[in-house]
Amino acid sequence: MLQALQAGQTDAAGKQAMAILDAVPGEPNAAQVMALILLRGGLAAEALPYLQAAKETAPNHPPILNMLGAAQKQLGQMAEARAAFEGALAADANFVDARLNLAQLDLDEIDTDGAARHFDAVLAQQPQNVTALAGRARAALLAQDFKGARDYAQSALARQPAHVLAGLTLAAARLRLEDYDGAFAVAEPIAAREDAGAVNRASALGYAADAKDRLGRYDEAFALYTRANDLQADHFIRFKTLDTSPFYPANVEAVTRHLDSADLTPLPCADDELMPVFLMGFPRSGTTLLEQVLMSHPQIESFGEHTALANACSDLFVGEGALARFDALDEAGAAARRKTYWAEIAEQGALPEGHVLLDKLPLNTIFLPAIAKIFPRAKIIFALRDPRDVVLSCVQQRFGMNAAMYQFLSLETAAQYYDQVMTLSDKARNLNAFDVRDVRYDDVVGDLEAEARATIEFVGLPWDDAVLAYREQLQARAIDTPSVSQVNEPIYTRSIGKWHHYEAHLADVRDLLDKWAAHYNYDKVTG
Repeated sequence: MLQALQAGQTDAAGKQAMAILDAVPGEPNAAQVMALILLRGGLAAEALPYLQAAKETAPNHPPILNMLGAAQKQLGQMAEARAAFEGALAADANFVDARLNLAQLDLDEIDTDGAARHFDAVLAQQPQNVTALAGRARAALLAQDFKGARDYAQSALARQPAHVLAGLTLAAARLRLEDYDGAFAVAEPIAAREDAGAVNRASALGYAADAKDRLGRYDEAFALYTRANDLQADHFIRFKTLDTSPFYPANVEAVTRHLDSADLTPLPCADDELMPVFLMGFPRSGTTLLEQVLMSHPQIESFGEHTALANACSDLFVGEGALARFDALDEAGAAARRKTYWAEIAEQGALPEGHVLLDKLPLNTIFLPAIAKIFPRAKIIFALRDPRDVVLSCVQQRFGMNAAMYQFLSLETAAQYYDQVMTLSDKARNLNAFDVRDVRYDDVVGDLEAEARATIEFVGLPWDDAVLAYREQLQARAIDTPSVSQVNEPIYTRSIGKWHHYEAHLADVRDLLDKWAAHYNYDKVTG
């Protein structure tokens, strides 16, 4: 059975394993073989019963526990997967595979300290372990230790020159260390490798484009950004028509049209009921910088970008009868949705008494009509930036893909989506007296303290000088957004008016974006 599997004779191995299991149900070796065959075929749900049966027979067998964790992770059962990997390590503290799996779980959860500890433990046993070196480099990158990321990645590549993750991490680290030629030299070969996969190739093209951008070679950069986006557009084509998402462009437009007849009168709630502060706007408008500054205040908590608001009210915006449900929403329904929202927030972390929750997700903008009814006293910080810089920046990023981010794979769809989202925003704000403060990116980078003080006062908290030391606190945080390379830098102004470098490429969307630039009082010529 094992010899057949090792020889690549999967069918024969499976038949032998099933014959053994028919005779001895739960026989651990045969169950492992069947599970491994199924996992290799992407059938984690089918593999799970075999692994659970094997665990019943051999409860402290590290490889079985490790494989069980792998299956559970594929199924999104992260807590169960972690328990299985930890069980494997408890049975054998030197079991490298389980420790690497735990490290990867920590990376996925942006727990860079936990990931680093596990990778370091592997490297203490196996200093040449390329997976651990590459993972350690990634952990350092996310923790903003760019020299460490470079050094670990170079060590991994010295042992395995074709390692894609190590190469991408090295390119990212060199960019952050201002070694732009070096970043391009690493990224370009990965972009050309068919075996690297579309997502990795797009990332490599993006890093190569970033390098050219920072070197002032803007036409070359734009060509590379376009190639990266074209690759992603083909690979993620399913998101082009994902009309089940409230962020899908046609659904945003449907809500906007409905506002012609909608009532956004707030529904009653108790005067002492807790309300969040929503930080929104449009992606690449400076929301990450604002979040990091504000959450440096000792009484402001933020749990990163999450979907608590969307999960509480998406059914009011998408699906059969959605807008009728929105119109019919009553006081009890609003209270139930607030309860759903705060229950999900509680899963993110504790909110100490007297603290303010900062809920930051730029495209929560589309939920303004629901906020009006459900969170009547919520404060809103609305981030604004020159629309031409915003849309350009959107097409230059490599976002995690969904129905909204798919719109950023071309200038045309990005500009149209900006128009759709901001039209909804304007219409909703004209129908309800939201407690909102607009914060312009150029004002933040022009006078951070003035904007921070005014925003903290708007939130209703006393000033604390810790806010101005936000970069020191950043060292203790891991950020997993496209802004990670910018927010750790000292405040800079180079992104203001950056669109001028790409003016020729923006020609087809200028009329639409100039309209919004004028609307937000950005000078049409100078930006």
